[in-house]
This record gives sequence, structure tokens and C-alpha cells, in this order.
Amino acid sequence: MENEKVVGKYIIIKDLEFSDFMKDEAGKIMTFDTLEEACDTCGIYEFPNVLVCKIEFNHIEENLHPYGRDEENDD
Repeated sequence: MENEKVVGKYIIIKDLEFSDFMKDEAGKIMTFDTLEEACDTCGIYEFPNVLVCKIEFNHIEENLHPYGRDEENDD
């Protein structure tokens, strides 16, 4: 999945150093469309202590302005 397609989605990770939770068969971290879906998944699998994180921004080096705005056309 391309990075820009996951902005606004949720992921489940074990901790901020290493995550082995919620990967698909290909080894890629699974994404969830809503907070509710991610939290429900945690309950279904009875994870003891995990983080549900929302992906807010995809940094692309060519676009240096925060939040994806073009500096030249920023009003």
C-alpha cells in the first residue's frame, strides 16, 4: 500500500520500538478505516497492552510544507 493512501487510517502496534502486531500474510502492517474498527480488533484478539495510532501525515520530501499545502499557492 502506498503511504499516501494510509493517511487518516489507524494501525495497531505493540510499542514504539518494535511492532509485530496486526500484520497481514505478506508481513505488512494492517490498516483500519476507523478508530472503532481498530479498537474492536484489539478486543477480539484480547491484546493485553497495545497502541492504536492514527496516521495523520505522510512526509514526502518534494513537498516541504506541513499538512501537504504548496507554499507558493498558500493563501
